Amino acid sequence: MSFNKMVKMMALLTLVAMLAVACAPAAQTETPTEAAPSTEEMTDETSSDSTSSSPLWTKELREAVAAAIDREVIVDRVFEGRNTPAYGMVPPSYPYATEPFLDKYGTRDLELAKQLLQDAGYSEDSPFTFDLWYPPEHYGTTTADVMQVIKEQLEETGMMVVNLKSQNWAEYVDGFVAGEAPFFMLGWFPDFTDPDNWLTPFASCLQSPDNGVNYCNPDMDALLTSAATSTDPAERESLYQQIGELYADDVPTIPLFWEPEYITSRTGIEGIAIGGSFEFNYNVLSFTDAAVPASGSTDTIIIGTTDEVNSLDADDAYATHDWEIIKNTGMALMGYTPGTTELVPAAAADFPVVSDDGLTYTFTLKDGLMFADGTPLTADDYVYSWDRLNALEGQVSGLVQVYVESVEAPDASTVVYHLKSPIGFFSALAATAPFVAVNPATFTMDAINAYPDTLDGIGPYRMVSNVPGEQLVLEANPYYTGDDAAKIPNVIIKYFADPTTMGNAVEKGEIDIAWRTLGPVESERLSAIDGLTVLKVDAPSLRYMVFNHTYVLPDSAE
Repeated sequence: MSFNKMVKMMALLTLVAMLAVACAPAAQTETPTEAAPSTEEMTDETSSDSTSSSPLWTKELREAVAAAIDREVIVDRVFEGRNTPAYGMVPPSYPYATEPFLDKYGTRDLELAKQLLQDAGYSEDSPFTFDLWYPPEHYGTTTADVMQVIKEQLEETGMMVVNLKSQNWAEYVDGFVAGEAPFFMLGWFPDFTDPDNWLTPFASCLQSPDNGVNYCNPDMDALLTSAATSTDPAERESLYQQIGELYADDVPTIPLFWEPEYITSRTGIEGIAIGGSFEFNYNVLSFTDAAVPASGSTDTIIIGTTDEVNSLDADDAYATHDWEIIKNTGMALMGYTPGTTELVPAAAADFPVVSDDGLTYTFTLKDGLMFADGTPLTADDYVYSWDRLNALEGQVSGLVQVYVESVEAPDASTVVYHLKSPIGFFSALAATAPFVAVNPATFTMDAINAYPDTLDGIGPYRMVSNVPGEQLVLEANPYYTGDDAAKIPNVIIKYFADPTTMGNAVEKGEIDIAWRTLGPVESERLSAIDGLTVLKVDAPSLRYMVFNHTYVLPDSAE
C-alpha cells in the first residue's frame, strides 16, 4: 500500500530537526436505535457550515469530541460491562500507565464540549457536521452499535451532526491511509511490550502517518524520544506522566475501551498459547487421539478468522493478522516463548551485544538458516530488507526508521544495527515483523509485494497459496532446522465475513479453531456447547478513535 510520501518526508524532517535540538467484541445489541448507516467509498464529503484550506480538526474540536464521549455508557450499553473503559492509550497493567483523559474530562464533560463548540463558532442552527467511518465486521458485529452510541453522545451537544459511514476492511485501510477519512475507529495490539509502542505510533511525527493520524507536535516528539531513550525508571515515570497530560490536551486520538479477545477450539486440540505479545504460533499446535479434525486428517488443521490480508510484505505489513502469517512463515531476529512475553533469540543465536553507548546492537545469526526455497540466509539479507524498507516507504517503515540509523553486515553471520539514540527496548523491537528478513526472490527492491503467490521465509511454515477473502494455505517448511518444527504439517486459514458465521462453523466442525474476532457474547454462547473450549486471551486490545489531523474540507465551490 502506498503512502503520501510528502507527509512522511515532512514528518521525517521534523523528527530529525527535533533530534538535532533535543539530541484489531460482542454480538449486536438486540434493539438497534437507528437504521444501519450507508456503506460506500470514502470520499471528501465531510462538511460544516464553514469552508477552509486549513485542517478540519482544530484543537478545540478534538477536545469537544473527547469531552462528549462517555465510555462507561458505551461499555454498559453495548457490551453489558464486559469491556473496560480506556482513559489512556497505555494498558493499565503496563509500567508508567496513566489515565489522562479521566483526569482532564472525567467520565464525561458535556458542558465543556458545548462550550468548546460555541467558542469555535458552532450552534444548534449552524452545527459542525462530519463523517465517522468504521469497519462493520472486522472488530466484531458490535462495532456498528458502538458507533451509534458515539453518534448519539456527540449529537447530544446540539452542535454536532455525525454521518456514520462503513466500509469493508481492505478498502477501509486503503481509505484512511490515503487520508480520505476525517474521523474513524481502529483497534491496536502491541508490536512489542513497552509503553512506547502504545504512544509513538499515534503521536510521533514519523510514525503517526502510518496509522492515518498524521499528527505532528515537536513538543510531543521531544517527550517521546526522552522517554524512549531513558533507562531511569523514575525519569520514565515522570516523562510518561507529562506525555499523558499533553496527549489528553492535544488529543491525537481518543482511547475508548479495552476489549478481551477469545479463541475457541474443538476437542482434542493442544498447544494454543497466546500471551501478552499477542502472537499465535501454529507450529506448536497438535491433535490428540480424541480429536476429529475438520479436514478429516490429523495432518491438516483449519483456523477461522474474520480478519483479512492487507499485506504479506514484511517491509510493508502493519496489521495483526498480516504479522501472524509473516511470523509463522518467517522469523524475526528475536521472538517470544509461545504464550508469554518472555523475549528469546529467534533467528539470532543469542541476545545482541550492545555497545557501551547503547547505539550499536550486534546480532549473530544461527547456523544453517535457509529460506523455504532452499536459499541460505545471510546477514546481507537483513541489510537488503533495511534498504528496501527505506526505499519503498511501506506502512510499517516508521516503526523502524524512528529508531534505526543504519544496518551493516560485517560478515555473513553478523548483523549490526546503528541507532539514532539509545533505547531500552530495541531487543523487543527486533521481535517485530520488519525484522523478518524478506526473500529477495519474491520481494524485489522496486515495489511492495502485498499479495505474493508464495511466502518462502525461514519460519516453520511456507505459504503455498492465498485466495484473498477465502483461504490461505501453509505447509511445513522443508528446510526448517529449528527444534520447534511444525507438529501439524498443513494449516488452512479460512476467512469469514462475520463472527456469527465463524462461530457456527466451529460449532458444526467445519473448522478446528475460531480465532479473532469472535467477541465476548458469541464466545459465551460457544462456551456452553459440548465439544468446544473457549479461552480468554490475556493480552491488551484497545479500541480507539482517530482524528486525521491533516484532513482538509473540500472546497464547496468545486
